[in-house]
Amino acid sequence: MHQNEMNEDRSKPRVVDIALQAGVSTATVDRVLNGRPGVKAKTVQKVREAEDWLVKGGGRPMVVAPKPLGLKIDVLLSGGPGFANEILMREFTRAGRDMGVALSKKFIPRASAVELKAALEESAKGSSDGLIFQPIEHRLVRDAVMELAESGFPIVCALTTLPGVETLGYSGLDNRAAGRAAGLLLGHLMGRRGKVAIFMSDALYRSHEERESGVRNILRAEFPDILTLESLTTMDDPEACYRAALQLLEGHPDIAGICNLGGGNRGIEKALIETGKAKDVVYIAFNLTPLTRKALLDGTIDAVIHQDMGKIARTAIEAVCQHHNGSRKPIGHIPIEIIMRENIRDIDFDMPLS
Repeated sequence: MHQNEMNEDRSKPRVVDIALQAGVSTATVDRVLNGRPGVKAKTVQKVREAEDWLVKGGGRPMVVAPKPLGLKIDVLLSGGPGFANEILMREFTRAGRDMGVALSKKFIPRASAVELKAALEESAKGSSDGLIFQPIEHRLVRDAVMELAESGFPIVCALTTLPGVETLGYSGLDNRAAGRAAGLLLGHLMGRRGKVAIFMSDALYRSHEERESGVRNILRAEFPDILTLESLTTMDDPEACYRAALQLLEGHPDIAGICNLGGGNRGIEKALIETGKAKDVVYIAFNLTPLTRKALLDGTIDAVIHQDMGKIARTAIEAVCQHHNGSRKPIGHIPIEIIMRENIRDIDFDMPLS
């Protein structure tokens, strides 16, 4: 190879260098350099500018790219019964304000794949610099997210995962491990024997499916004298939880434990109190809210498996900011917290959503 050809090769920036400088994935850079469709014009311009800058600078990416200013991020969470997502949205409001990032926040009707798909497409067409959303396991949603991700649009999943799609990552619990923790608590608090009922939302939320798998796995492996009944699907609705719990308590008066993987806890609490079973049944719930906090204090709920909503919000926003900074780092799971009456904390639920 001639000397001038060697110098030309050395000055030509690598795909990974362009990706680092532009703050996009290597797959996006490859699509732009090879003229393949599906990449937003703004992203194409960013890649081309990064390539030009690197060529002029000798093919070396900046070690730390400049901090992005004026970022706007869309946040899409599931709406409907329950305080947990409202608390998370308030934490997004707080984190966006503290981190100087503008957020466009929206609740999507729970388990509505059509409306979530429409919101995803609207986000891509707008002026947003990134998206944080709570996915549901549906083909419409998966296809829409895959199309966005392939175009280089930065996406973070919150609360529940969407495996097989190349997003920036996931901010939330290791839900299977959280389910195992709940099962371990149930097993010991029940004295290693009796019947357990599991309440869950529905199979569209992978987080609930993973929690259910974790609970059943640990009970089956370590508590052979505990009988786990068929799971009850309630869509997180308190009234549905109330009816299901009443029927459960009538059909199984010897029930020893209940684990609710999602929302609607006040319905289960009402049924337990009305039937006089509140102090007899071990009750494990997920997510500390004003209602589960009250139930912990009065002894209806024995323990809550909690995820720090503030940390979820900050981690997700930081991932999008790092993407634009070109300093992308892996997102780790949020720590699992076990909260009982004696280590209970206050819940700030007075902060406005706007």
